[in-house]
Amino acid sequence: MIVNSKRIGILKKLAIIFSKRKYTKIPDNQLIKLDNETEHQLAGIVNSFDAPIQYSFAYGSGIFKQAGYSEKHKPQIDIILAVSDTNQFHSINLQQNSNHYSTLKYFNGTLINKFQNLGAGIYFNPFVTINGVNVKYGVISVSNLIKDLSDWETFYVAGRLQKPVKIIKNDPQIQYLNQLNLKGAATLAKYISLKNSEDGKIDEFKFYENITGLSYFGDFRFKLGGENPNKVHNIVISNFEYFQRYYKPIYEDIVLNDSFYLPDGITLDNAKHIIRQRTRKFSASQAVKGIFTAGITKSVKYAWAKRLKALQGRMQ
Repeated sequence: MIVNSKRIGILKKLAIIFSKRKYTKIPDNQLIKLDNETEHQLAGIVNSFDAPIQYSFAYGSGIFKQAGYSEKHKPQIDIILAVSDTNQFHSINLQQNSNHYSTLKYFNGTLINKFQNLGAGIYFNPFVTINGVNVKYGVISVSNLIKDLSDWETFYVAGRLQKPVKIIKNDPQIQYLNQLNLKGAATLAKYISLKNSEDGKIDEFKFYENITGLSYFGDFRFKLGGENPNKVHNIVISNFEYFQRYYKPIYEDIVLNDSFYLPDGITLDNAKHIIRQRTRKFSASQAVKGIFTAGITKSVKYAWAKRLKALQGRMQ
């Protein structure tokens, strides 16, 4: 049967219109506002790259305060850059910012591209200075980010996005998929909260602690003493209002209206086991990968900074 090409064109246009409408209906809970100075600073960092970037966000204690951190020793700002073509990004970025890279840069980008796809598929350049700011940025392909948000394939970036982040450059499709990611986190947190509740009620603070704790299930850094043992509590207590803002429509949907969502293959019974396995695997592989992508000096510096934070946490 011959299909009219004009009809196919109309159907494609209708599909695009429907897709755009779906993405425009996303609530704005993810679009957290910070002070003007920080907003300007983050935009300046991302806009400084010559290579195209489709989506980016800042996360961690460099942006969202954590209890126990000294104002005198501010941590580096953590940023994730999602790009359509990682090979193209590194090729352009090596010309612009070759000093951001370890000795892998001397192999004409060949090894960089190979290391990009190892582990959780994210390539970090830590302790670099951009516009006078100490930054660690990670590069991930949009396709890998979409898979992680949709299926919790590695839970590496999906877990980071389950805590409040500052979206610097937005993408409607990724925003839509992250909304589902947040619903999945809320569904598990509700289940854990009710399981540990004596009166059958959900404490909102504990609910956000349970969400935050998901991305640390099986993280080998906790077992090795490389993370602050009070980290989950410190994150929530310092950013409770951000959590409320970030999860507002989802809390109402999942907790108050008894809605439910988990990625395919994830159930309430197997979720902890699967997340623990994936977190253990990819947190370890990214740490090993970081020795090569960051270089020995920066890797030791980063590990030592983490160790000091962990020791400070034990003294609290």
